[in-house]
Amino acid sequence: MDDPEDLSEIFAQVQGVDKRIYSLIIQMQEKQNTRDWMGFLSDYENLRHLEEQISQKEDSTQEEKEQRMDVMRNNIKLILNVIVKIKDHDFNKQDYSDQRYFAQRQDLIKRIREQNEIIGFVKFLVNLTAYDENLIQCGSNSLNLLVNMKVDIRNQNFENIRIKNTSLFGANFFRCNLSGSQLDNVDINGMNLNGALLLNCRWTNVKKQGEINKLDGHTDSVKSVCFSPDGNILASGSEDDSICLWDVKKGQQKIKFDGHSSLVHSVCFSPDGTLLASGSYEIIGLWDVKKGQQTKILKGHGDRVQSVCFSPDGTKLASGSKDTSIQLWDVKTGQQKKILNGHRKTVQSVCFSPDGIILASGSEDNSIRLWDVMTGQQKAKLDAHKNSVKSVCFSPDGITLASGGWDKFIRLWDVKTRKKKVQLNVDSQYVQSVCFSPDGTTLASGSYDKYIRLWDVKTGFQKTILDGHTQSVLSVCFSPDGSALASGSCDRSIRLWDVQTGFQKTELDGHNAPVWLACFSPDGTILASGSNDKSIRLWDVKTGQQKAKLDGHTHSVLSVCFSPDGCSLASGSLDNSIRFWDVKTGQQKFQLYGHSSQVTSVFFSPDGTILASGSWDNSIRLWDVMTGQQKFQLYGHSSYVTSVFFSPDGTILASGSYDKSIRLWNVKTGQEKAKFYGHSNVYSVCFSPDSTTLACGSEDNSIRLWDVKTGQLMSQLDGHRYSVYSVCFSPDGTTLASGSMDSSIRLWDVTTGYQKSQFDGYTYQVLPVCFSSDYTTLAFDSGDKSTCLWDVRIGQQKTQLDGHSILVNSVCFSPDGTILASSRPDKSIRLWNVQTGLQVTKLDGHSATVWSLCFSPNGNILASGSTDKSIRLWDVKTGQQQAKLDGHSGYVYSVCFSPDGTTLASGSEDNSIRFWNVKTGQQKAKLDGHSSYVYSVCFSPDGTTLASGSWDKSIRLWNVKTGLQKIKLDGHSSQVNSVCFSPDGTILASGRADKSIRLWDVKTGQQKNKLDGHRNSVISVYFSPDGTTLASGSSDNSIRIWDVKTGQQKIKLDVHKNSVNSVCFSPDGTTLASGSSDNSIRLWNVKTGLQKTKFDGHSSFVLSICFSPNGTTLAQSNSDNSIRFWEGKTGQEIQSQDKNYKDILNYSKTLLIENSPLPGTTYLNILLISQQSIFQAQDALVLKSEFVNKLGINLQTLFKQKGSCIFESQLDSKLK
Repeated sequence: MDDPEDLSEIFAQVQGVDKRIYSLIIQMQEKQNTRDWMGFLSDYENLRHLEEQISQKEDSTQEEKEQRMDVMRNNIKLILNVIVKIKDHDFNKQDYSDQRYFAQRQDLIKRIREQNEIIGFVKFLVNLTAYDENLIQCGSNSLNLLVNMKVDIRNQNFENIRIKNTSLFGANFFRCNLSGSQLDNVDINGMNLNGALLLNCRWTNVKKQGEINKLDGHTDSVKSVCFSPDGNILASGSEDDSICLWDVKKGQQKIKFDGHSSLVHSVCFSPDGTLLASGSYEIIGLWDVKKGQQTKILKGHGDRVQSVCFSPDGTKLASGSKDTSIQLWDVKTGQQKKILNGHRKTVQSVCFSPDGIILASGSEDNSIRLWDVMTGQQKAKLDAHKNSVKSVCFSPDGITLASGGWDKFIRLWDVKTRKKKVQLNVDSQYVQSVCFSPDGTTLASGSYDKYIRLWDVKTGFQKTILDGHTQSVLSVCFSPDGSALASGSCDRSIRLWDVQTGFQKTELDGHNAPVWLACFSPDGTILASGSNDKSIRLWDVKTGQQKAKLDGHTHSVLSVCFSPDGCSLASGSLDNSIRFWDVKTGQQKFQLYGHSSQVTSVFFSPDGTILASGSWDNSIRLWDVMTGQQKFQLYGHSSYVTSVFFSPDGTILASGSYDKSIRLWNVKTGQEKAKFYGHSNVYSVCFSPDSTTLACGSEDNSIRLWDVKTGQLMSQLDGHRYSVYSVCFSPDGTTLASGSMDSSIRLWDVTTGYQKSQFDGYTYQVLPVCFSSDYTTLAFDSGDKSTCLWDVRIGQQKTQLDGHSILVNSVCFSPDGTILASSRPDKSIRLWNVQTGLQVTKLDGHSATVWSLCFSPNGNILASGSTDKSIRLWDVKTGQQQAKLDGHSGYVYSVCFSPDGTTLASGSEDNSIRFWNVKTGQQKAKLDGHSSYVYSVCFSPDGTTLASGSWDKSIRLWNVKTGLQKIKLDGHSSQVNSVCFSPDGTILASGRADKSIRLWDVKTGQQKNKLDGHRNSVISVYFSPDGTTLASGSSDNSIRIWDVKTGQQKIKLDVHKNSVNSVCFSPDGTTLASGSSDNSIRLWNVKTGLQKTKFDGHSSFVLSICFSPNGTTLAQSNSDNSIRFWEGKTGQEIQSQDKNYKDILNYSKTLLIENSPLPGTTYLNILLISQQSIFQAQDALVLKSEFVNKLGINLQTLFKQKGSCIFESQLDSKLK
C-alpha cells in the first residue's frame, strides 16, 4: 500500500486550478462523448473553446484573453498530470473503504477536509467514472471520501456514474440525479435517497443490512413461514385463512391458495419442493406448488392442526394438534399410518430428525417428547420448561434439539443423552419459534417482544437482535443457504433479513428498560451501560454498534466500572451482588456476595488490585480483585451509600451518602480520615485528576467543590433545578460535567465556577455522565432507555429533521438571503433553503413556543427566544445547538444581534433586557427599567444604542457599552407593538395599539413627529432603505406610506379586506410587500401606489412577510401551517428549482399527486440523525431500474415500502 502522504501531495497539486474547468470538462464530454477525453483536452482548439466558455461574460482585451489562455493550458496540463499519477496509485486499484486502509484514509481526510479546491477535484473524479472506465475505482474511493468528510452532495447531478467496491454508508443523496448510475459491491446502509431521481439504474451486489424486504398481502397475523428447498419460494400461512407463495428475489406474491375455511397454523414444503402441506382446523391440505392446486385433504384430527412437517425422504407427513395427538400420514396415498398419544395438552410443534428416525414434539403440557418413527413409541420425555413449548427444531447434524417456550427460555438438548446442554435467556417475553441455520452454528428465535434474536449455538451468546416487526414474531425460518432469514408476525407482514450483515445494528437503543449508567473503557473505544432490564451492554463507541450483552444479574444493574487495563468490568446490582466480567469474551468471571442490600456503586483502584463497593446496607466494602476476598468493611455512614470514588493515587476513597455527608477513607488502614457536611442527600462524588479537589452532587440541586487537604468548601455551583445525580471531571481537570433530574447536562469551569454550557432537550432525568479519555466525548444515560454521546467541543445535539404541522410564528432571513428561519408553536425552529423551498434543518430544543428569531450579521448563528424562558444559539450550517442562555424568569419575546455579532440582546416578560456574550454564552449585563413586558428590542446601526419597546407604554434607549439608560421616550397611551431604527440610526419609529406612529430623535430623545391616520392598532412599521419613507400596516385593513421628513401621509392603500399584519420594503426600495388576514400578499409600486401583483391561493391568514436581502424572493408565513416563497418581480410562487427534476416532472407531476405513496406528505428529510442507521428513499422517482443485493434479491420492493414512486407502467406509457 502506498504512503498516504504521497496521495495527499498528489491532490495538493490541483490547488489554484479554476474550479469552473471541472464542470466545463464534464459538459464537453457529455456533448462530444469522446473515448480519449484526455487527448481531446490536449488539443489547442478545444482548450480555446473551453476558455471562451469561461470568459464569455467577461469584457477583456485580447492580451488578457491570451493570458487566461496560458493559465487555462497550465491548469489542464496540471489536471491531466495529476490524473495520470492517480491512475497508477493504489487509490485507483484498491477499496480504500476497507479496514486495511483505515489509517491512510483518516490521514488523507484530515489533510484535505478544509481544502475546497481539492474537494472540487475529488467531486470531478466521481463524475469522470461515467466516461472513463479506467478511473472507476479512484472515483469510487473519491465518493467514499466525500461521504466520510460530510461534504454536502445534496441536489447534485451524478448521472451515469459507475461506482464499485466501496462503502457509501450514510451517504446523503437528497434530491440527487442518480439516473443511469451503476453500483457494484457497494454498501448502501443508512443512505438518504429522499427525492432522488433513479431512472435506468443498475445496482448489483449491493450491501443492505438487516431487513431486505417486507412482504405485504395477508390481512391478518402470519402464523407460519417456510422456504422451498431451493430457496426461491417462501410460503406463508395466515389467520386470514389463506396461504401465499412469494418470489423471494422479486419480493412479489406468486400465488395465493384460498381453500381453508379457517386460519392456517402451519406450512411446510416437501423435500423436493413440489408439494406444500398446510395445517388448519381439523384438516391438512396438500398443494401442488407448480400448478397451485390442492391435491389432497387429510382428515383425522378432532381439533385444529397446529404443526405439520415432512420426513426427510418426503414419504411421511407428521401433524400435531390441539386434540393432543400426533398423526403420521402416507404422503402418496393420504392414509393415516400411526397416531402417537402421550401429550396431555395441545401439540404445538413437530419436527423430524435429519435421518427421519426420530420425531420431536413440543406441547402446552410443558414437555418435549421424542418418538420412534418406525414403531410410534415414545423414546424420551424432556422436562425443563416451566410453560408451554411452542417450537422444536433439530440441528442439521441431528445431534442437538432446540426448544422455545413461553417461560422465556430457549434450551438446547443433546439428542443422544437427553440432557440439557445450554439454556438461553430471552429475558423479555414468550419465545414463539426457533430455527437452526443450515450449518447449525446459529439459532434464530422469534418472540412476543417483536424481536428476532440470533444465537451462537456453540457459546450460547446472543449474536444480534433483528428489529423491525411492530408486533409479536410468530415464525422464523432460514433460507437453505443460510444467508437469509424469513419471519412472520402478528403485524401481518413477512420480513426477509440478511443474516450476514445483520449481526450488528448501529444503535445504542438496545436496553428495554431505563438505562441507569454508562462508563467508558480506559482507551475510550468501548462504552458499558447498565439497565433496569438486568443486563449490561458493551458498545463500540466509534460505530455505535452493540458488541456484547452481559446477562447474569437477576435485578436492575445500578453501577458498572472498567478495570484500569480495560480487560475486566465490575457491576453492582439491586440483587445485592457484584459481578466481574471478561470484556473480551463477555463471560462472567466470578461473583462477590457480602452486601445485604442493593449495590449502588462500584469503583476500581487506580492500580486495579482493589474494588470498592457502596450499598444501601450503609456499608462500603473493599475487595481483593485477584482473589475475590473482602479486605475491609467500612462503617460510618448512617444511611445509604450512593457513590464511591478512589483518588487518582489510590490512597484515599471518597464516599457520598443519604446521611448528607461525604467521607474520606484511608485505603490502606480502612480508617475514616475526614467528614464533610453541607449538602442534603449526596448522590455522586468524584476526585479531580490531581486529587486536590472533590466534587459532589446532591439532592439540594447543587454541586460543591471541596479542598481534599483542608476539608474546606471551595465553591458551590448552582444552576440545576432538581437533584444532581452525577458529577465527573474531564481528564485535564478543568471542566466538570453534571447530570440532573432536571433533564439537563451542564459543563462547569472548575477554576471560575461558571457554567460553560448546557445540553438540554431530554424528556427524562439525566443519569450518570462520563467523559471519554480524550475529553472529546461525553456519554450519559436517560430514563428514556437511551444512551447518548455528545461532542464536548461543539456541544452538538443529535436530532431529527421534520416538517411543520402547525402555525408559523416568526420568519427571518439569513444575511445572504439563502436561508430562511421560521418558528412555530410546536416549540421548533426550522431552517429552509430559499432557492429550492426545501427544509434544511429542524432545530429542536425549546420546550415551549418560539417567539423571536434573529440571524447574526455573518449568517452563521441563529438566535431564538421562547416561552420556555431560554435563548438558544444554533449553528446554521449544522443545525446543532451551540449554547443555551438561561437567566430570564419570564417569556423571551425578542432577540437581536449587535451589528458586529458579538453581543445578543433579549427582551422578556420578566420586564428586563439582557446582554449576552455570543462567544461564551455568558450574561454580560441586565438592564432594568421597564415596569412591564419588553416586547421588542433593536440595535442601532452603529451598535452603540439599543432601543426597547414595552407594554408599560414606553420606549427606552440604552447605552450598550455601560448598560445605562440614556433616554426614556414616553408618549404612547398603550403598549408599544413595534420599534424600528432608520438606516442612518438617527430616527426611531414606533407603532402601537393607540393607533399612532411616533418618530423619535435618537440623539435627544425628543419626539420629532406623531403620525396619525390609522383608525386601529398599528401592527407593523418599516423604513425604506434610504430612510425617507416609512410604511405602516394596521388592524384598520390599510397600509399607509409616510414622508419621514414632513410626517405627511403620502399614500393610503385600501385594498386588503382584513388586518395588515406585516409590511416590508424590497432592498432597492421600489416595492412594498404586504401580508394580510384576508389570506393574500400584495406587491405595491412605492412611487405610484399602484398594486403590482397579488399572490392568491392561500387558505388562511398571512402572518409575516420578509424580503431576502437581494430582493428576488419574498417569504411569507400563514396560519395554514405553511411557509411559501414568491418571485419578487413576477409574483409567481417558487417551487423546487432543482434542474435534475425538470424532465421527469414534465411526465410525472400529475402521477405524483394522484399516486403519492404518502398522501399529505409535504416535507422530506434532508438529514436524519439517528442512533440507528436508517435507509431512506421517500419520494424517490424510480423507472426501469434494478437494485439487487448479494443474495440476488431485487430491493425495488424495499424502495416502494420506503415511499419511492415506482413509475414502471404509468410513466412508461406517458413517455411513449
